[in-house]
Amino acid sequence: MAEYILVINPGSTSTKVAIYDGEKEINTCSIDHSAEELKAFKEINDQLDFRRAAVLDYLKGQNFDLTDLSAIAARGGIVGQLDSGAYLVDEVFAQASRHSTIPHPANLSPIIAYQLAEQAATGIHGYVYDAVCGCGVPDPIFTYTGVPEIEKPFLTHVLNSRAVSIEQARRDGVKLEDTTYIVCHLGGGVTSNLIKGGKVVEFVGDDEGGFSPERSGGVPCRELVKFCFRSGLTEKEVQKKLKGQGGLIAYLGVNDLREAEKMAETDPQAKIIIDAMIMQLSTDIGSLAPIVYGKVDKIILTGGMAYSDYLTSEMKKRVGFIAPVEVIPGTFEMEALAKGIHRVITGQEEAHILER
Repeated sequence: MAEYILVINPGSTSTKVAIYDGEKEINTCSIDHSAEELKAFKEINDQLDFRRAAVLDYLKGQNFDLTDLSAIAARGGIVGQLDSGAYLVDEVFAQASRHSTIPHPANLSPIIAYQLAEQAATGIHGYVYDAVCGCGVPDPIFTYTGVPEIEKPFLTHVLNSRAVSIEQARRDGVKLEDTTYIVCHLGGGVTSNLIKGGKVVEFVGDDEGGFSPERSGGVPCRELVKFCFRSGLTEKEVQKKLKGQGGLIAYLGVNDLREAEKMAETDPQAKIIIDAMIMQLSTDIGSLAPIVYGKVDKIILTGGMAYSDYLTSEMKKRVGFIAPVEVIPGTFEMEALAKGIHRVITGQEEAHILER
């Protein structure tokens, strides 16, 4: 019997959608949203009807009806401090996503899932899996920043980092709960995540460590404060400079590592900048090892930049003394969402319920 799962994963300029039969992908698609289309919406929440219509059009184009579905898997946004794993998207979860204090495209996904499940009227449910905020309640020792008024926010690449951890444990023939991995998600933004027993214990966020294709990473505090006061930029403009306009794109004018590596073939300065990024990101990985007294089973390099032979070989040289390094390139968000929710609807895993 077919177990069709609709997967919804909104990004800043696209909505990724897919249909799975159990854990088998039937179709996947990235629906791009032009700047002209998105310009009509002042806030992210204003895009709800637009994004929902895009998902319904996709289903129709694949000759699927809502009544054909067994479940809807949605990327989870920022609704407090969730545990890793699955959450049922009920009215409470949908409203929490709608009223999130931190704007994020992923906040739309549970709302769409809830509305479509209601529209189907067949008793199906929407679920999220490994939400952006799905690190659980952190041990207090990891929240101190040195400034009492500022606590470290626990937001990282939970979904893909846990997905490759699950895959690595499967490859090694061990139980996830018995593993300790450092997973470096190498995308437009980079995070390094210490995952012990399947749980994100600590991480170096994309605003803390090395720079990346579109992020500045951790900038010296005193110099950043001076810059904020003398630049004449608004808070929003400074945030954009750090996230979206920082890193490789600021130095080289490109946010694609493949283009940067091509530039480096003839431009020595471009090569230095790439090597600086690699060194800094390797340092981030190394900074997590002392938390577990150096007892790390594997270091996993994943994300789009992990397709680069140069980057991964150089990072292996720098961090291989800590633990064996595995490379699992690409992102597995759609697959992870589908597989996670398939485990729920087949009784292999239980979904959490968000408390009121």
